[in-house]
Amino acid sequence: MDAELEFAILPSTTGKQLFDQVTAQDVKRENPLLIKFRAKFYPEDVAEELIQEATQRLFFLQVKESILNDDIYCPPETAVLLASYAVQVKHGDYRKDYHVPGYLAKEKLLPQRVLEQHKLNKTQWEERIQVWHREHKRMLREDAMVECLKIAQDLEMYGVNYFSIKNKKSSELWLGVDALGLNIYDKKDKKDTIQEAS
Repeated sequence: MDAELEFAILPSTTGKQLFDQVTAQDVKRENPLLIKFRAKFYPEDVAEELIQEATQRLFFLQVKESILNDDIYCPPETAVLLASYAVQVKHGDYRKDYHVPGYLAKEKLLPQRVLEQHKLNKTQWEERIQVWHREHKRMLREDAMVECLKIAQDLEMYGVNYFSIKNKKSSELWLGVDALGLNIYDKKDKKDTIQEAS
């Protein structure tokens, strides 16, 4: 179940107090209860605006998930490059003796759409990601996160929040809201703008 709840909190509010506020709401109890805290804004320049390492890490994880879920559309070639940065963040430098074939087999690194578009098996995808992973030698995990975010911030759907709407004909559409304005998208394809909202 997805639900979006908003709370006004003070800077001194503790995690426990926020957790108590969330769990006091009338939401379906699932075991375990998964709570995701998300950024509501997308910085224009991640290298300049995301200073603290913890903020970079949390935002990196949010953007990575958005790309994997296709909330942010990412072309296949770029998805492979971003996956290689994610591997650098998680595994560090590529080492042939340590990173044996299959080391990425259980990782979700590419959007399902990309996997279905191209008829490559898991080994072939791993090889493509590995080529880029080797290129990141001596890159710190923090730098890999920032590089990944710098590429992601240039993706067309970066920073767009979507809301389900209906037009006068009761057709279901997406209203995309970002720093540049409003756009209306087809319900089946968020890539193509139907029109700019006025």
